[in-house]
Amino acid sequence: MFGSKNDPARTVDLVKDDGGQSAVDLNKIAQTSPDLAKKTQAAGIELAKVGLSGIRAQVVLVLDHSGSMRADYQSGDVQRLVERFLGFGLQVDEDGVIPVIPFDARVRPTVEVGLHNYRDVVDREIWAPGDMGSTNMAAAFEVVRELAKVTDLPILCGVATDGNPDNRAATTKIVKDLARYPVQIKFLALRPVEYLSELDDLDDSQRLLDNVDTKPAPDWPVDLLRCTDQEFAAAMADEWDSWFAAAQKAGVLR
Repeated sequence: MFGSKNDPARTVDLVKDDGGQSAVDLNKIAQTSPDLAKKTQAAGIELAKVGLSGIRAQVVLVLDHSGSMRADYQSGDVQRLVERFLGFGLQVDEDGVIPVIPFDARVRPTVEVGLHNYRDVVDREIWAPGDMGSTNMAAAFEVVRELAKVTDLPILCGVATDGNPDNRAATTKIVKDLARYPVQIKFLALRPVEYLSELDDLDDSQRLLDNVDTKPAPDWPVDLLRCTDQEFAAAMADEWDSWFAAAQKAGVLR
């Protein structure tokens, strides 16, 4: 149910490691995946720049599985994006396992991705080339909201997509409602999508706080697949500090 936009729906504690350490030990990551360790290290550097060293969160990736994404799955770009997102997640998510929630016309089964299975996980466990539908993003956000109702940590929700949802009104409505929960939404657009920028720029009078950041953006024209690990980490960390501050002020975090 949607509540008053002025009332927090859930409040959780802000948790940081006093020593500013990554959630998953970099040495452990490097033993099996030096490239992933570099991504996690880049995330730590960028989080330090915005005062979030040692921050802890539940990291979730909502992944577009619609037909328009077929070429991105075929080329391996979706796998590369999942790996980049995981590298950032290992910096802040203590169990080191990222729920990936694929969606098209419906929400597909969640796939838990971590160090143990991330290689080729998209082709092996996520992509169903014979069964790609439309873009029911609102339904995927309903799954995120259910997670937010029970979480003990703030949620960083990445959304990897390439286009507009089937129902913009329903998607906008639930994005506004998620502002009442400890959820920051990071849209990761494989190609620029005007609607996602509109969500980023929603007037705060329409929601409890600014809970959306979209990359790329007019003032941040990063190619999320071709940029460096450092540039990707910077795009991920951008506006997370301001969301934490706004969420504390609104009573979503304490």
